[in-house]
Amino acid sequence: MTRVERIELSLKIIATLIAVFGIWKYFADQHSERVVAAQNRSLGYIERFGGSDLVAARSRLLAFWQDYPELVIATKAGGLTEPGYALAVDAVYTRHKNRKQMDEALFRMQVFLDELSFCRKSAACDAAILDGFFCEYVGRFSRSYAPFYARLSNDIGAEPIDASLRNLANECAGADE
Repeated sequence: MTRVERIELSLKIIATLIAVFGIWKYFADQHSERVVAAQNRSLGYIERFGGSDLVAARSRLLAFWQDYPELVIATKAGGLTEPGYALAVDAVYTRHKNRKQMDEALFRMQVFLDELSFCRKSAACDAAILDGFFCEYVGRFSRSYAPFYARLSNDIGAEPIDASLRNLANECAGADE
């Protein structure tokens, strides 16, 4: 091999290494951009959770409990089984004076939590960020409002409208184990 051939071969090897490094760098940058975008979307959900529409929805749901302190006390004391809780909630919820506002608040929360669940499952959001902020809340919310969603589903003749909420709560519970 002549000196010129060796130089040409060396240049080809160097060019190939540069190209391989460039391709690796491109994909590493793409991955970093996807990670940052997922983190930003997750932070956007946290920001939306504190937005006026969701705060108003949560406030309307809390106002319901203020009308039934004895139900709150019995629930916190563990005096109600899950079926007993469902029956007690159904009895008061169906006759509640602000049922329409309750339904609107429940639907608003459900839409938000469905979006959050989809973002998490599709990996468009950072699951660790969402789990860290929302898992405990989602578990409590799902348990507390399951009878409400069961009644709503029955009233509108739909499949359980809180299915994705329950799935998210179960995934969160599984992540804790």
